Amino acid sequence: MFDSPVFTISIIFIVCIGILLFCYHTGVVHDKFKKEGVRTEAKILSKEKIGASGTGNARFRMVVEFTTKNETVTVTTKRYFTPEDLIKIMRNNTVVLYYLPRDPQQVLLMPSEME
Repeated sequence: MFDSPVFTISIIFIVCIGILLFCYHTGVVHDKFKKEGVRTEAKILSKEKIGASGTGNARFRMVVEFTTKNETVTVTTKRYFTPEDLIKIMRNNTVVLYYLPRDPQQVLLMPSEME
């Protein structure tokens, strides 16, 4: 049963559909933050390298602090950074992010938008 071509094609099809759904969801989340979110620059309070990809990108857990209209918010988030992005954020110890006004704890880090 497991060595039949139909089973193999079915597994490949299911994996492809899963990848497409993941990519679609990621795009929807990105568009939501870009459309509804507020862009700001956040100060990095701490950062810890927690992993790496095979392509040279490093995964960090960061604690960032930024100011909304009403309060100062501190958030912990995780993200992969390219070496170019790391240079940008290390220069000023800040990172550009988008947050949702109704829930500032939800953030999307966008180091690629930094100068």
